[in-house]
Formats: sequence, C-alpha cells, structure tokens
Amino acid sequence: MPESMLGIFQEIVTLFAIVAVGYGAKKLHFMNNEFDRMLSKLVINIALPGMILGSVLTATQLPSAQEVWECLGLSFASMLIMFVVAYGFTLLLRIPDGHRGVYRFMLCFGNVGFIGYPVLTAVFGPDALVYAAVFNLPFNLFVFTVGAWFLTQDTDGVKVQTTWRTFVTPVMISCLVAIVLTLLGIHHAPILGDALNTLGSITTPAALLIIGSSLANMPARELLGSPRLWICSLFRLMVMPVLIWAVFSPFVPSGLMLAVTIMLTGMPVATNGTMLCYQYGGNSRVMAQGTFVTTVLALASIPLLASFVTTVL
Repeated sequence: MPESMLGIFQEIVTLFAIVAVGYGAKKLHFMNNEFDRMLSKLVINIALPGMILGSVLTATQLPSAQEVWECLGLSFASMLIMFVVAYGFTLLLRIPDGHRGVYRFMLCFGNVGFIGYPVLTAVFGPDALVYAAVFNLPFNLFVFTVGAWFLTQDTDGVKVQTTWRTFVTPVMISCLVAIVLTLLGIHHAPILGDALNTLGSITTPAALLIIGSSLANMPARELLGSPRLWICSLFRLMVMPVLIWAVFSPFVPSGLMLAVTIMLTGMPVATNGTMLCYQYGGNSRVMAQGTFVTTVLALASIPLLASFVTTVL
C-alpha cells in the first residue's frame, strides 16, 4: 500500500476506534441519551465556534484576495448544486417523509475536517489545506443553517416550525465572522487563535463518541442500515464528486482549487450530523447508520477518488 494511502487508512481506523469507545461507553452506562444531548449542545454552541474561528486565527498564510473570492464562490456554487441533486435524488429513491431530511443532509455534508484534511495532505501535500480552510467556511455556514433546516423537517413526519431566530446560533455567527476575517486578510493571532483551537479540539472526539453512543441504541443487526442507505452512501462517496467535476471542469481551470473541491465532496457523512439531530430533532438513528456505513466504504472509495482526481486534473 502506498505511504499516502496508508496514512488515509490509519485516519479512518482512528475514527472507528473512537466510535467503538462511544459504543462501549453506552453499553457500560457511562453515557446515556441525556448525556449525549447535553454533550452535543456543548460542542455545537461552544467548541465548534472555537474551532471555526481558531482555524482562521492560527493560519500562517491565506491565499491571495482573488483566490479567496474564487474559492468561496466555488464552495457556494458546489453546495447549491449538491442541494438540488440531493433533493431530486431523495424523491427519485422514494425516501419516505420523516427520513428525507436526514438523507439530504447525508448527501450534502461530508466529514471535511477529521478525514478531509488528512486526505488532502496525503494526496496533494500541505498546500491544499489553505484552500480547504477557505472552502470550508461556506460549508460550515450551510451545515448549521440549511443542514439544520433539513433535520427540522424530519422529526418522525412532524414538521417543526422554524424562524430565522432558530439559526442565529453561536456557530453560525462564528462562521460569518470567520468569512469576514478571511476576506479582510486578518489571521495569525497566536494567543487568541491557540486558545480557540484548543477549545475546538474537543469537537472531533466528542462527535465520534456521540456517534458510537447512538449506534449502541440499536440492535447490532441494524448497524448497516437499509438498501436505500447503501445506495445513498455510494452516491455520496462516488457519484456526487464526479458530478461536481463534470459541472465545473469546463469553467474552472484544472488545479489544486478544483481538486480540493472534488475530494471534499467525496468524504463520508459529517460527524456533526448526529449532534445536530439531537439539537434539532432529526433522526439520529439513520444519521448514525449513514455515518458508520459511509466511513466503512470510504476505506475503498477515497483511494479510488484520489486516483480519479489525479488522472483527470
């Protein structure tokens, strides 16, 4: 196995190890559903805003102003395309009401941090992380607005009434501040940035523990989900990034920015999806299954996607 692919494999196995700890903690009664909800609330409202702001304030360099605008535009455009595709795909697959929101979330929002960053480093080198950090600013804004809205429409078929105040949260505010700081070229504030980064560092392990704990709520035979879930997972990992390449390759010059966009589109389901289900009443069972299945499949799909991207670009 090539060294870069071995690194990717190790990152995914690390993810599984922490999920397994969360699974065992629930079985041993160190975690329960109320603890999961409170930990989710802590991470989403305190740790995640710290991680988002810290990613900007610890950056030693940013792309040029033109590249920042181009990367932001590409990120916004690719997310909008994924929203349209996810909406149509769930109708085509006849996902029942009460599950469509979580399926649309899984199709649109991937694990761009814990898996995405190491993958990009392994495939393209550290220079790719600068583009990834800018690309993920709109992603974070969308996942906590559009993504949260998807889940509010999915509470066992009962639609939750939402207003704009529902989405004015610490994490959304931190996303907007991070975008403004990036556009103004404000970054590398060592003390403040390091403090926020340290606070944000609990996000990934906490999210993985919550996923494992959620999986422990269901019988072992249900961990792999339904055939619809597997179809959705394969579409998310392999088809969605090819669609993004097909749409943008005629207009965006081949290079690192486009390569980062395609690779991030093919990551497994975002680990914060299960936490958002606890906060907004979404189907945490299906979300945890989707996160688990896509991460398992990513062991094979990510090397294939990396080979595709390096071939076509």
